[in-house]
Amino acid sequence: MPRNAIIVDSSVLIHDPDAIEVLLEDGRNTLIVPWSVVIELGKLRNKPDFSLDALTAIEKLEALRTKNDSSLQMVKNPDFSGLEYLNRNDPAHQVLAAARSLNSEKHRYDNVKLVSRDPALRLLARDLGYNMEVGDYRHNQVGPLFHEPMKVVRVSIDQISEDGETFPFVSAEHEGVALNEAVICESDYDPEVQESSVWGQRFVAIRKERNFHIVPPDIDLVGLRPASMNGNGANWTQHAAMGLLKDRDVQLVFLEGVAGTGKTLLALAAGLEQKQHYKRIVITRPMIHLEDVDRMGFLPGDEEAKMSPWARPIEQALVFLGQVDGRSNQKTIDQMRNRGGLILEPLDYIRGMTYHHVYLIIDEAQNLTPHMIKTIITRAGRDTKIVFTGDLDQIDRSRVDRRSSGLAYAIKKMVGNRIVGIVTFHDTVRSPLASLGQEVL
Repeated sequence: MPRNAIIVDSSVLIHDPDAIEVLLEDGRNTLIVPWSVVIELGKLRNKPDFSLDALTAIEKLEALRTKNDSSLQMVKNPDFSGLEYLNRNDPAHQVLAAARSLNSEKHRYDNVKLVSRDPALRLLARDLGYNMEVGDYRHNQVGPLFHEPMKVVRVSIDQISEDGETFPFVSAEHEGVALNEAVICESDYDPEVQESSVWGQRFVAIRKERNFHIVPPDIDLVGLRPASMNGNGANWTQHAAMGLLKDRDVQLVFLEGVAGTGKTLLALAAGLEQKQHYKRIVITRPMIHLEDVDRMGFLPGDEEAKMSPWARPIEQALVFLGQVDGRSNQKTIDQMRNRGGLILEPLDYIRGMTYHHVYLIIDEAQNLTPHMIKTIITRAGRDTKIVFTGDLDQIDRSRVDRRSSGLAYAIKKMVGNRIVGIVTFHDTVRSPLASLGQEVL
């Protein structure tokens, strides 16, 4: 008989359907799943963003049950005797009752554990005095991401290549600079005029294998230039983001940081700038309300109408880009939308398809789980670029935090890869009021 018994609730399986294999440990453990958990998963199949995860978890459980795998035990009707203060119709309370029953059978196992991503359920389990281990599901959790400022390196004019586009990476001088990491360059070289100048912060460069590639100071995306820091100097972070977004060799870009820094705007502008390289620009974002309440089913209309509230920030950004610098961007945007070259799709559609020759933007990615973000990235086909934007300080999804967010997980795992670029934004370019709120609240 397996050594350990682990009882789980739906919060674990919806966060990571692969938790079933993780917790079973190749049959060394027994997984206890109350019926109420399966019923709850069935209901979640109709919830935006979670339908694929719920279905995947159900299919994994069904596969084990079909094989009569003894490592899976289903609990149909947990005993509520002595637990009259619990609600028999509450799925969480049914998990607690099942855990109490399992606790009375501890002699059958070396160890008994309740695993849940729901802190309220864990609190109640501990308060009930169960003599078992109670804990969170910590697989795929990462340490905190620190918002470190961009590194600064010194580059003399004699290190600059003849074409003014690169300078060498020297491990002794540039220790700790990862592949595709952007740095601010203090230099006596002015790339705008390609001449010598007084020393100062002159440009941004992105590290490749053996060289740094200088981001042109006059870089723009459909006429959008890096916004100054409210009149306080160059916005080097936006220079870095533009450089990575335009780099065809970088197939995956993460733009993470505080709100109001232009992440979504830059991602959209880069897609429009490179429209000739991709068949479509596809945009999605989790359909989550500020209070993490599913309201989509209550909204009238078809799917497009239901998506409208979540798509509004994207629409606003497109309107802004349509008016940039007196260009004909709005005409281009309208033409692309009319022929299906610029579309907004639900997250579940994105995760269920493979995309070729597509520029894919996932906005508000801080609300994704590690499993969600993996299913998106692994759907990338030929000549596809994926851009994730998000702010780990503005997670709206319950039971997702800075350590368990898929955005944090992917950044930690993929930093330093030659096809991955990461930019962290610190300073808002919104109004003084928005900046104050970001700083003090």
